[in-house]
Amino acid sequence: MVACRTSLHHGRFNQLNQLNQTQTVLSSNNFAVLGNFKGIATQKIVTGNITNKEGIISRAKAKLHENAREAGIELTGCRTLVNISVDIIETEKRISATISTEIIEFR
Repeated sequence: MVACRTSLHHGRFNQLNQLNQTQTVLSSNNFAVLGNFKGIATQKIVTGNITNKEGIISRAKAKLHENAREAGIELTGCRTLVNISVDIIETEKRISATISTEIIEFR
């Protein structure tokens, strides 16, 4: 008998494999908050299909970037995402991923 087990990202970011780490000290007012943004992706779960969950977080992140662009904010230059939150809600019929963040720009 062979068993299949699905894996699901639960919002934890692992920085151990990150090659370019940057450390920033925010002890002075050297940045401006450009806004709060959110991206949501929802997928219906098909019985017996364990691959339909893959990429849901990537789709939510793409929607977040799209929403920022629609507000006139691009991630260029000295801009970055901070206070990132990934929420997963899963029921028997669907899975939803929400990514919330602030975008700041360093002066």
